[in-house]
Amino acid sequence: MTVLPWRRAVRADLPALADFLRAREAGCAGFVGRLLRDGELRLPSPLRGAVWVADGPRGIGGAVLHHPSRIAYPAFPAEAEGDGALALVAGSWRAASAIGLAAGVQRYEAAFGLTPEISVAYRLMAREPGVPFPPLAPRAAERAAAYGAARAGRPAPDILVRMARPSDLDALFPLQEAYEREEVLTSMHDFQSAACRAALAAAIERQLVLVALRGGRIVAKAGTNARGFGVDQVGGVFTEPGLRGRGIARELMIALLAEIEGQGRRAVLFVKPSNAPARALYKSLGFAEVGDFRADYFPE
Repeated sequence: MTVLPWRRAVRADLPALADFLRAREAGCAGFVGRLLRDGELRLPSPLRGAVWVADGPRGIGGAVLHHPSRIAYPAFPAEAEGDGALALVAGSWRAASAIGLAAGVQRYEAAFGLTPEISVAYRLMAREPGVPFPPLAPRAAERAAAYGAARAGRPAPDILVRMARPSDLDALFPLQEAYEREEVLTSMHDFQSAACRAALAAAIERQLVLVALRGGRIVAKAGTNARGFGVDQVGGVFTEPGLRGRGIARELMIALLAEIEGQGRRAVLFVKPSNAPARALYKSLGFAEVGDFRADYFPE
């Protein structure tokens, strides 16, 4: 076991930090996505956040992002001692939540003496590009073929899948609210309408967000919530309850994965172990479970 010294990252560390994160990006796409702008890492404002790094024998051996949103993203090395030194250099910054691979989140909490009030377990899943998709049912295949027509602005029958547009914000907002209330918010959190709307507008602009329309009305969505160097983290997959079980989410995911892999990128996601339908859907689309993931929330 190696004892790693921790310190605050500076601009000169960014190339080495990028190398460290690229090597494990499937498990820390959220970390990378919060810092990546125009293909380069940018350190957060020193008044509101920081990146902490541990020097190893061959460059950076560990990293933790303290994001201005008060979310901690740990990317610990596999084997090391001295995590407690991180709490000493990080000072009084206190996380509201920690998100990442379960082992890293647990080590982060041990270093800072934190006990989560709520811990949400997930399974991290990754898809290897090029794995073929299973055939769709005839009607679904017809609708999926209409995706190209939708991108070109031509009409399509029944369910229409296309990229979200800024003009969709008002129509998409109720679905995003329903998703957050069902899948994201815990008993510690209240729904914040303005924050939800602002985040959705930013996602439409910066992420890949696809929507499914039925009769001209948005009834389902899927997209990315973090875009790293070469890995896109999928999230926000949601269909109106009354239309579930009809293959709409499958069509959305196939279209989204085609967009991601068409750009030469890889897709990952995390899903609750109790969500059997979603896990079955993702496995049928070529995703494999690769590890335990978690989001922990700490008392104020």
